[in-house]
Amino acid sequence: MSDPMTPGPIPGQNASLITLPSGPGSRRHFLKLSGAAAALAVLGCSDDDNNGNSDAVVTLPLQSDTDILKFALFLELLEADFYIKGVASGVLSGGVAALATSVRNHESTHVDALQGALGADAFDEADVGFDFGNTFASQASFLAVAQTLEETGVGAYLGALPSIQSKAIRTTAGSIFTIEARHAAAFRAYNNASGGPVPAAFVAPMTPDQVVAAVQATGFVTRGL
Repeated sequence: MSDPMTPGPIPGQNASLITLPSGPGSRRHFLKLSGAAAALAVLGCSDDDNNGNSDAVVTLPLQSDTDILKFALFLELLEADFYIKGVASGVLSGGVAALATSVRNHESTHVDALQGALGADAFDEADVGFDFGNTFASQASFLAVAQTLEETGVGAYLGALPSIQSKAIRTTAGSIFTIEARHAAAFRAYNNASGGPVPAAFVAPMTPDQVVAAVQATGFVTRGL
């Protein structure tokens, strides 16, 4: 099969800054357009008290922009670590290796931008940990997990859009969503997934609670959630 197109940069990603609102429980920060990323897929609120872990770097409900960005940073660190280790594993080749490298760079950029936006409010990376087990034993196992992570992000991102308070962030989220969908479609193509790269005309939204449950169900998180 021919290689799926590797996602490119977001048009105008260096053209503007997003000013996050100030208020109780949050600080005024600036977030580069490229920094909203897939992590904005999980922005939103929950009616649950928290995720039940006193060692978590983020908890639900998300009550401020700072809370939201911390959650986003955690998820971006998960994805960035997955792709960094996947590319370094030596099991990827050809178009898969090129795609994984591109996505790795996207996620790493998102981490840097979110840490910059949070400033002193950013948690220490040592407070989170991931173990991907035998995921990198083969290219096939890597691709299966990559598809799962990207599709979870796409559904969560769609579900979060109505909950985002900042108009600027909603606009950025709408742009980033298309990039996440391209990631998912590319991995679906390599997996010969049922229905092809784009299996349906609509995508089902996910709630923040569903996103947390999906991430925990992977078994990859050893610390931080």
